[in-house]
Amino acid sequence: MYIYEFELGNINKNKLKEFLENKGIKYHIDKNKMKVFLEDFYFGYRFDKFIKSIEAGFNIELSSNILYNNWDILYIDLKQVFEKKENHIIRIEGRIIGEDGKAIREIMNKTASNIIIDDRYIYLLGDSISIQAAYEAIKRLVNGQKHDHVYEFLNKYVKNLKNKEIEIYKYTKQ
Repeated sequence: MYIYEFELGNINKNKLKEFLENKGIKYHIDKNKMKVFLEDFYFGYRFDKFIKSIEAGFNIELSSNILYNNWDILYIDLKQVFEKKENHIIRIEGRIIGEDGKAIREIMNKTASNIIIDDRYIYLLGDSISIQAAYEAIKRLVNGQKHDHVYEFLNKYVKNLKNKEIEIYKYTKQ
């Protein structure tokens, strides 16, 4: 038995309790702390990512894909990337979001990833192909590539990754 303990912070306690009860996961709440009792170490590792996803702002249902559908969360610390230069962070966030949110919508639609941007972090949630493709697109925008070139790249990149996944699946099935 593994115990995972964390501060509830801004997590909706009632929704989390309901989720845990529906999944048959035992827990204990003491003030603003929750202990969750897990049977498996690997599930505990996934559960940690699940909680980080909720803390980032993704909803519980979407975040539960980390536990049950082999999704992951990746976060990029913009202050670390740009050495705390606030004007660079604002400019880069603007490039990633795009005019009227077009760029971030394009990235999410083309990659099937979920993205949240806050003052310091960019959070990517999805399956491994989705977040890898979204990360590559964001990296290219950060490095100054034109948006149209990034969208063209994404079309090819996602297709290539999916083809590789199909090849791996076929190879492992033999």
